Amino acid sequence: MKLYVSPTSPYARKCRALIIEKSLESKIQVVECAPLDDAADLLAANPLGKVPVLERDRGPALMDSPLICELIDTLSDENWIPARGESRFSVLRQQALADGLIDLIMGRRIEMNREPQVRWPFWAERWERAIARTMAALEAERAQFERSVDLGALAVAAALGYMDLRYGEYGWRERHPELVAFAARWDARDSFIQTAPPAGA
Repeated sequence: MKLYVSPTSPYARKCRALIIEKSLESKIQVVECAPLDDAADLLAANPLGKVPVLERDRGPALMDSPLICELIDTLSDENWIPARGESRFSVLRQQALADGLIDLIMGRRIEMNREPQVRWPFWAERWERAIARTMAALEAERAQFERSVDLGALAVAAALGYMDLRYGEYGWRERHPELVAFAARWDARDSFIQTAPPAGA
């Protein structure tokens, strides 16, 4: 199988880190690409032109990081997503919050990268308010994931890493110091060291 990724994609990082955590590097080849280049291999695997996408040996390719992580989790006996019950929905909810936070950071970044004369403050401010609410929710709910080693916790850690990469001026470490130790534990894991975005990205 091949996993197409971008080195800076937090969604791809989540999948890559899960592969490392589950020692599946021999089963899934990671292929770096630049989605904006519209490489033929990427578009053949994913008509959306997005990463990550998992090209399988049998069956159609899978796109969207939650779906890819679901499949990755079936490839070994150590489960990072509970099979059923409230614990499953708790982990999936944490992942949804984390992925949603990444969406918000990306939306704000796109708006702020426009030429000043065509920026729409309404959208930038809307993204910023939603980011603040989501960070407050993660801080309030941290007891549910701060000591966990599962996909929910991994997703939250990846989202916080993306905050550092693309919205450092928010200063989340000063605003939400309770999350700093949680992030530090994940940053020290080999899966996060290996998947850290390139310096200066």
